[in-house]
Formats: sequence, structure tokens, C-alpha cells
Amino acid sequence: YALAYARELEPVYDAVFVDEAQDLPPIFLRLCFKLLKDPGRLVYAYDELQSLRGVSLPSPEEIFGKNEDGSPKVRFDDTGHPAPRRDIMLSKCYRNSKPVLATAFALGFGIYRKPSHGTGTGLVQMFDRAPIWEDIGYRVRDGALRDGSAVTLDRTEDTSPGFLEDHSDPDDLIRFITFRNADEQTDWLTEAIAENLNKDELRHDDIMVINPDPISTRLNVEPVRSRLKEMGIRSHLAGVDTDPNTFFRPGKASVTLTGIHRAKGNEAGMVYIINAQDCHSAVRNLASVRIGLFTAITRSKAWVRVLGFGESMAMLKAEYEKLKARRFELQFTYPTSEQREQLRLIHKDRTTADLKRFRNRDRHLDDLLYELESGEVQIEDLDGETIARIRNVLME
Repeated sequence: YALAYARELEPVYDAVFVDEAQDLPPIFLRLCFKLLKDPGRLVYAYDELQSLRGVSLPSPEEIFGKNEDGSPKVRFDDTGHPAPRRDIMLSKCYRNSKPVLATAFALGFGIYRKPSHGTGTGLVQMFDRAPIWEDIGYRVRDGALRDGSAVTLDRTEDTSPGFLEDHSDPDDLIRFITFRNADEQTDWLTEAIAENLNKDELRHDDIMVINPDPISTRLNVEPVRSRLKEMGIRSHLAGVDTDPNTFFRPGKASVTLTGIHRAKGNEAGMVYIINAQDCHSAVRNLASVRIGLFTAITRSKAWVRVLGFGESMAMLKAEYEKLKARRFELQFTYPTSEQREQLRLIHKDRTTADLKRFRNRDRHLDDLLYELESGEVQIEDLDGETIARIRNVLME
């Protein structure tokens, strides 16, 4: 790092403000701190729930280091002296309605996800400190926020003002729609966008289309763009058809299509999330995949349409239906510290070697299934212990 080799850094700024700090390496914040004039002020805002790197931001003691006497250069805890608050948790959400925000949390954490064989819970991640739920605007309706306890959480009128819900039904604010294939999804999406523009009086820059998987975005949005072009509707892929710093096209009537990384930090009245089936399950870090879905949903200032196809989309929609049936309350058993560690191990990022090994296993399993189906191998050819183990795993 340049900071480690710099002999002397000359203070330059009176104040530095950093947004989306969860996506920046800690060394960047340390550099900003070093460049402050005395008594400088560094303000950094971050949201752990939108960290697409799967890494939490370290404590200020870790980020900024220690003085020669061993005391932290920066600390946010109570010093005992009257002073402005230094660590501020924002509990009130003005952008998202309660149904939209609760949906983002429920799917992002896997609150109503079908329990997995390995953990006995559908959760894919959880805060280590239970009180954080109250810090970010939830209240305990029933149970208790402690390890191993059943708890029911909801948002209050104070933390989720009802101005959107006052004029719109939840079924209008957020909808999950399952299609048979990608073509049906494209047909429905483009017709919906045309209706937004021609009947609903939305502007082009009121609409955002998000593909959750950044790797496949360019390929997956091409059919949508082609269909929109045939309908006389201009569109652009953010960061590809525009320079890196341009998301919407001010002054031009163009619908924005984007991957999840480009979507961060932006918002729109109507958000369409396509190919959401990719967010139901994953070989690699499922926690990061679900956080991507959380981030996509919370880009909306009003309406969200979550689109996808296949069985995975149907299961994702089933999670939403459970939340909706519970009036957008979050009901779950708070995992113990051991269970939280297990979640981190199971849903951690996978290495290239891990992914290669999984693909090899899939290929061998496909070969075995083909041989069984074709009759080349009979079930009797497998030893009894192997058959029993397979049966036990599938039954569980």
C-alpha cells in the first residue's frame, strides 16, 4: 500500500465525507484520516447490509490504529464527556415503505426460507449482536432478542412512516411474478414498462431494471433492450453505454438497465428485478447473493416487481407469501453463537478450487443418473449401504 511506504503525508483537507464505506477497503479510510488538518473531521457512512464483498467493516480501533501509548486513535464509545454523538445509527427509513423494507430483510436473511439439512434453519446470516435489530428500527412484538429465543419483529410508524402505504395497497407496492421461461419474463417486463410510460405517467428515469448477477447482466438484458427498441423505447446499460460515473441519462428519455453493483447508491420510483430465481440458492456465498437481492429491492422509492422463472423463483415467491401472510412481521428463532458460526461456514465465499470440485461432483452425479435412467446401471448394482445413505439424505 502507498500509505505504508509514504514517509510523510501533508494534511490537505478540513473535512472528508465518505459514502458507501462498506464497499471500500479500511486502508482508504485510514488514508482519508491521515490527510485531515487538525482538528479535522472524517464522516463515513456505511450499511453492512449492502456490503456485496461479504466482509464487515472493522471497528474504528482496528481501522485507524493506536497512539504511541497504546490507546486507540479513534473510538466511538462513551468517553464520559459531553460531546456530540460520534456513532449514529439511522433507524428511520424514508425511501422504502414497510412492506418493501420488510421483504428485503426477510429475503436477505432467509427468514422464511425452507430449513436446510445442514443447519436446521432457513437463515443464511444473522447479526452477531441481537440489539442491532432495534437500532435499525425494529421493535420486539413477541418473544425476546436473545440467542435461542423465538422472536417476532416489526417496524413502527415512527421508523417506517406510512405515507406510501396510506395511498397504495401492499399488493401494488411489491409483487412477485413467476414465469415459465425467460422469454415470458421479457414479454411481460417490456409491456409493463410501456404501460408505465404511456399510462402511469412515469418518466424514463423513474424506471430501473436490475439483474442481480453482475456477471450475466450484459447477456441477460440484451433481449429486453432489443424488445424495447422494437417498441420505440430507448434504454441503456449503465456503465456500458454510459461513462462509469453516469447512471441515469439526464435530459434523455432512456430506461436504465443495470447490474447490482451499478445499482448501489441509486434509486427509482419503479424497480424491476429480473432473473430473481438466481437469488434463491447458490453454490457460492449465498449470504452475498441474498444481500444483493436486499440491495436491489431497497433501490425502490415506491414500487418493486420481482420477476423470475422456474422452480427456484416459485420457492423465492413462497418465502414472500409467508411474510405477507404474517403482515410483514419477521418471525424466527434467534440463532446461537454456534449456529451463527455454522451459517458463516456454510454460506461463505467459495474458492475457485471449491467451485471446480462442486462442478466435478455434479458431472459425476449426472453420469450416474443417466446410466440408471438408461438401464446401463441397475439400482441393484449399487451396494446397499450407498443406497441407504442416499435415501436418508433425500428424506431429510
